[in-house]
Amino acid sequence: MVLDHTVLLGSVIESTIAPQADQVDRAGRFPRSGVTALGEIGLLGLASATAVGGGGAGLAETARVVERLAGVCGSTAMVLLTHYAATAVVEAHGPPSVRGAIARGEHLATLALGEPGDRCALTTTDGGVVLDGARSWVTAAGEADSYVWCCGSAAALVDGDAPGLRAGAPFDGLGLRGCAATPVTADRVEVPADAVAAEGLDQALPVFLALGAVFSLGLTEAMLADTAGRVAERREFAALRARTDLLRVFCDDTVAAVAGGRADARVRAAQARLAGAETATEVGDRLLRLCGFAAARKELALERHYRDALTARVMTPTGDSLREFAGRDAVGQPLFR
Repeated sequence: MVLDHTVLLGSVIESTIAPQADQVDRAGRFPRSGVTALGEIGLLGLASATAVGGGGAGLAETARVVERLAGVCGSTAMVLLTHYAATAVVEAHGPPSVRGAIARGEHLATLALGEPGDRCALTTTDGGVVLDGARSWVTAAGEADSYVWCCGSAAALVDGDAPGLRAGAPFDGLGLRGCAATPVTADRVEVPADAVAAEGLDQALPVFLALGAVFSLGLTEAMLADTAGRVAERREFAALRARTDLLRVFCDDTVAAVAGGRADARVRAAQARLAGAETATEVGDRLLRLCGFAAARKELALERHYRDALTARVMTPTGDSLREFAGRDAVGQPLFR
């Protein structure tokens, strides 16, 4: 299975994703053709159960896909990353119709996490549940077929066309410019009662954080590959290579912890996401310095990968939040309040 997906992914990267990566970034265009192609080869349904027609893959396989895509087109990789995190909730609690559509590659899901200060309320009514809230940014906003909207520890599966759900203006930022990460508001959006999972955050967040760490690893590997023949200071380059190798070990252990339900999985995922984001930005910054002005030219992918790393670093949960998670664990306090 892994070999088949690797070969198919390589073909789609070569034919569709890589040729469009620069334009996706420059124009801030959602990579719709790349996402469609990934669905056609079974990668949107990679994490779906075989019982509904999916690939039945574990986190290790989805992590390999995200890492490889991150080194080619960060925007496409981030869209797939949030889709896989949302799929974890849909697989555990979603209706067969949505699970089947994801498995067939016909349905793109995304994850709506909150930042400090974002409002959110799920109110039970006679007809079901009403969602009111706002999210500062949601990847694939206005593009996804459904949102897994996290509200406290709960998560609600919201149809992308639901009345009262509105995406903001197109994203025009520093990096990850094609991932459509824009604000979303929910104004009395009606959600079926059986579309709300009381502990949905527990399924989504560890997967999101672990894949976020792997995403940063993919960016870091790509930046090293871009500059391998351009750095004269071999010892410095070797040190950056060693740091990246250590991040890979950390990511592999984190993926195993989350996939295996280890007791330290959540704090490990938070630590790995933080380590990945910091490694990618710091290695990218050092490579730009070592390579000089030529490395900042848009003709090299290093500049784009570095901007993607900087943007991913400030996405929810931010570094301060992740340090808070790790600090609570260190003193024996609950990780999530």
